[in-house]
Amino acid sequence: MSSQTILWVDLRTSRAEPDLCTSLPPIYRTERLHHLGELFQAVQNWRPWAMCFEYDAPDARNLAAPLEVKARHPSLPIIMLTEKCIGKREILALRHCIWEHLVKPVSVGRFCECLTGLNQAADKERKDAADCLAPAMSYVAANYSEKLRLSTAAKLCDLSRFQFSRNFKKEQGLTFRDFVVQMRIQRAAELMRQSNALSVTEAAFVVGFNDLSHFSRMFRRQLGVTPSHYRRAESQPAQLPLFTFGETKKQ
Repeated sequence: MSSQTILWVDLRTSRAEPDLCTSLPPIYRTERLHHLGELFQAVQNWRPWAMCFEYDAPDARNLAAPLEVKARHPSLPIIMLTEKCIGKREILALRHCIWEHLVKPVSVGRFCECLTGLNQAADKERKDAADCLAPAMSYVAANYSEKLRLSTAAKLCDLSRFQFSRNFKKEQGLTFRDFVVQMRIQRAAELMRQSNALSVTEAAFVVGFNDLSHFSRMFRRQLGVTPSHYRRAESQPAQLPLFTFGETKKQ
């Protein structure tokens, strides 16, 4: 399993206490930051899996930093470590942007429990997202040769157009429109492999393309060759490009 990067924002004024940051298991890679002025550049550079803000006696400016991060990166989990409990007003302000607030001293085991919970929540979120989009995926698979509407797919998932588009792109790594085009090209390539009698034009129309030139452009963009070249090469399987359907999805 690859390591998960934690951006550790160390805002302590005294660093004589045990250093939890360097004591985590190797599965967690930590990148330490001491200056808020470099915060957003560090997030951009490291693209962390999670962030930890560590304080001893946080002031208002330091406590505002997690709120600013959450405003810019809503999906980035944040853990807060403080030397003592902070006030109720601060907790109310932070409760919507902090995954968990831990009061030191905190053992490595306790901190790892928090990270395990974060992993489980992320897994559940991914599963929920996939389950939520299942009706749209079935809609595309059953009707890819017809005119497909994003509004219909969104309605099937009980989401607004905006919510559906955002969730679909996050889950699949493609826009809904690009996903439909990619599926059609995949099906056309399969048809040409399976039937010697099927022409390029027939394959294009069967999968829902009405414009042959558009089909050819999309086919070449996906497979790197024209449909005609692919059709000629289908009698020699070793020369066929491998279709990469779904490989554009973000990991």
